[in-house]
Amino acid sequence: MAINILATADLHLGKSSSNIPRHSEASSTKFIWLRMINWAIKNNIDVILLCGDIIDKDNRFFEAIGPLQSGFEKLKLAGITIYLVTGNHDHDVLSQITKNTKFDHVHLLGFNGQWEVKTFSKDAQSIQFIGWSFPGQFVYTDPLSTFHEINLDPNIATIGLLHGDLGNSESKYGPLELTSLLKSEINAWILGHIHKPQEIRKDNPSIWYPGSPQAMSAKETGIHGPLLITVDNADINIRPISLSPVRYENIIIEIIETYDEANIRDKMISEIVRDANDKIKDLEEVSFLVYDIYLSGVHANIKEVERWAWPIVREYTQEIESGTILSARTIVNHLKPAIQNLIELAKQPTPAGIVAETILAIENNNTTAFLDELIKQWDQKYAAIKNSSTYQPLWATGRESAKNNREAKEYILHECNNLLSELISQQP
Repeated sequence: MAINILATADLHLGKSSSNIPRHSEASSTKFIWLRMINWAIKNNIDVILLCGDIIDKDNRFFEAIGPLQSGFEKLKLAGITIYLVTGNHDHDVLSQITKNTKFDHVHLLGFNGQWEVKTFSKDAQSIQFIGWSFPGQFVYTDPLSTFHEINLDPNIATIGLLHGDLGNSESKYGPLELTSLLKSEINAWILGHIHKPQEIRKDNPSIWYPGSPQAMSAKETGIHGPLLITVDNADINIRPISLSPVRYENIIIEIIETYDEANIRDKMISEIVRDANDKIKDLEEVSFLVYDIYLSGVHANIKEVERWAWPIVREYTQEIESGTILSARTIVNHLKPAIQNLIELAKQPTPAGIVAETILAIENNNTTAFLDELIKQWDQKYAAIKNSSTYQPLWATGRESAKNNREAKEYILHECNNLLSELISQQP
């Protein structure tokens, strides 16, 4: 009989999904934790794997510990065993909780950065779980550098649990090298740290970031939920399960020059509903579907289009057949001004001509003296902001956005399109 496993990471108990249009218990990560527990019990899961950052570190320990412990107790009553490793957020508190003797079904692997293996058996089958836990908030070296120190039974399938940053050698959160994972002779690796689900490698070995089981921000688009792992002797099958009550998506809406306010409003709403209905088979467990809207196409007055479009962010919610509430989080304007010949306009020694020339230079990856000056000013203002004492705590966390040359050009292009549209509209 197969061993059934549910695996996840980056639950961040204590946090909530952002930009939900109304108050709901479903926005809290406590909700997905309880949902996963109930799903595991209902579907005869034998083992749950937790790959770090189960608890969020930002002053939410007490809010998170209660639901975590009550979940552990419920899983114990159901006969479900838990194996886990700690990450950078919960390296201290999670190890303290697992020392509680009443949670003898909960096994912390790799305490204090020491590789550890445990074997789980069911009927005539066995599987090894090997793991490594963060000894502190920051880890600057590859945890796999000491992997050779552990002995594994080559006759039993093995799944590795690890929290780390794959492919980023400069990371302070456990930098991992793909080549090291491939050399490990592990059947499958389940990794924590990246919130968006990713299948890195299908087999030999399988490598997955299950991602956060509940989407928490608009950066985490698409389906979220735990991984269902079925182990039948040496055969390991892995597939994601859609359980997140919140889903974020991007949608491109094409605008044409003749659209007025009513056309634009109707177009946005109809395209959102169409897209949601196309996904309806995957929305059974989704309470909130939140869109980022990207406006594309051309229009004579880009500023007016923005003014007409933004009320959807403040006012729009709609429930569809699945019971999912649709809403919009933001609008990103990629519209271009409706101009017959931008190249000819760029030859004119007028303000409109200079702006047109700048647009063409950015689109064709060229440069002009005017564009160079704009980028220089961008760099100066960004440096002033970054060096301000007000923002020093933000830089210290490593959460700042890298305002590089590409991002500067994207911003300048957007503003040039708006400005050119305004200049054209003022012409007699």
